[in-house]
Parts: sequence; C-alpha cells; structure tokens
Amino acid sequence: MRKIMFLLMLIASTVVFIIGCQNRTETECVKVYVVDAQMMQLIPVSTYIPKCDGEEKAKRLIKVLIKGFDENPKIRRLIPDIPNCMSVEVVDRCAVVDIKNKMLENHPDGRSLEKLTVYSIVNTLTEVEGIDCVRFTVNGEVTKKFMGYMDMKQVFRKNTLM
Repeated sequence: MRKIMFLLMLIASTVVFIIGCQNRTETECVKVYVVDAQMMQLIPVSTYIPKCDGEEKAKRLIKVLIKGFDENPKIRRLIPDIPNCMSVEVVDRCAVVDIKNKMLENHPDGRSLEKLTVYSIVNTLTEVEGIDCVRFTVNGEVTKKFMGYMDMKQVFRKNTLM
C-alpha cells in the first residue's frame, strides 16, 4: 500500500511539474528609455516582457512606458500613468503612436520635457526589430504640434544623444 501511495504521489508531482513548465511564458530582456531623476536626459532601463512579434512587442513596451518605474528613485515619470493614453500599430516598419487627449492634459509642460517624452517613446520602440521610425498622431489625427513645441508631422528616428 505504501508503495502504491508513493508511486501515485510521484506521478502526480511529475504531472504538476510538466503542466507548470508548459504554462511558463518565455520572456526576453528589452531596453526602455526613461528620463533620469534630474529630467535632463534619457537613460536605458532593462526590463523583461513575454516574447512576441514586433507589433505586439511595441504594444507591450508602450504599456511599460505608461506604467513607469516609480519605485526607482533615479527615474522620473513624464508619461502619465493613465491606462490606454497611447496606442501603437506598426505600418511598413514605422510605429504609429496615437496619443489621447487625456495624456496631453496630464503631461508636464515645457519644450525639453516634450522632447524627452517624444524620444523616450521613439528610442524605446526603435529597439524593436522591424521598427525603424515612429510617427505620432493625436486622437487619430496627424497634427502639427504635440504639446506646442515639436513638429509632429515628421517621422522620428532614434536619437542616441538624448
């Protein structure tokens, strides 16, 4: 009887282990560009997201930027923590980021802060294989200005000097 119980427990634990291994999502390390504590430059931060294709990875990275890294004192938040304040789709190797009014209304004002926000998004998304540039829309429309300083009709490429 003991041998049967031991054998059943061994089989049960093996099955639980196999099921647990199958449900694990494979992750990958990615760089997200965020603003330093002095709000002077962008710094790369490594984080892990589930492995996925380019557009899905871009969507996950936008969510990471929105969620932020508030627990890290070396990083400041520029993108408001408002769910769905931005969305992204990839068209012909260009990420099209749509910004909602609720983000604009809650974003700090200033030319340098606007530039840091734009390049935080651009530099993060262009880390994704298959994305070469970023274009912005506001509520689905191409507009001249984002917060009033930068020309948003252009296509943005990674800027490592930020």
